[in-house]
Amino acid sequence: MMYHTPFVFIFNKINDNLLDLISLIWNKYSKDIKFKTTLQQLAQNIITGKTPNTKIKENYGTDIPFVKIPDMHNKVFIDETMQSLSLLGANSQKSKYLPPNSIMVSCIGTPGLVSLTGTTVQTNQQINSLILKPKYLYCTFLELKSLKDKIGNLGSGGTTIKNLNKSDFSNLEITMPDKESILDKFNNIARPIFDQIHTNNIETKKLMQLKASLLNKYF
Repeated sequence: MMYHTPFVFIFNKINDNLLDLISLIWNKYSKDIKFKTTLQQLAQNIITGKTPNTKIKENYGTDIPFVKIPDMHNKVFIDETMQSLSLLGANSQKSKYLPPNSIMVSCIGTPGLVSLTGTTVQTNQQINSLILKPKYLYCTFLELKSLKDKIGNLGSGGTTIKNLNKSDFSNLEITMPDKESILDKFNNIARPIFDQIHTNNIETKKLMQLKASLLNKYF
């Protein structure tokens, strides 16, 4: 079992509390909003990931994080992954690039996990991702987090492996403010909270790298 420093636990706990806080605030905002929209209507693009040819070893390396479902567990932002692609592999499917602040949703196997890209990434085919205008980012993320059970039920389909196809995913309805003033007010609250969560993730990564370096040096 991997041992984490006390500071890592502290950062993780702070992030959990920050996410709970902004979720509560969004619940308060959204309960009086009647407007509904589909993900297809809201998104600039919806991208289903893809796995580069695994028989070509050169497709894999250290250049572009390659997000799979295990990378998404208990993560708001994803900056690093267990496996990465080389530029050769990533560029073999250029349409699958996701910029920072895209929303990734697992739709096969373990549907309903939701994370944000902290950097440019690609994902495998089990994940559908949304590229949105920044003003819709936080509301959409929190709405999708709240729909985890619904996404799981939609993905059941009577099969052993749950599979929510891209069409059904695109037609999911979420609550969204229909007034710019409400959207702006909420974003002014949400943005610094999400920025702090991301900063804490980066600090956690630095602490883990420092720990690994010290262990290698002295033990």
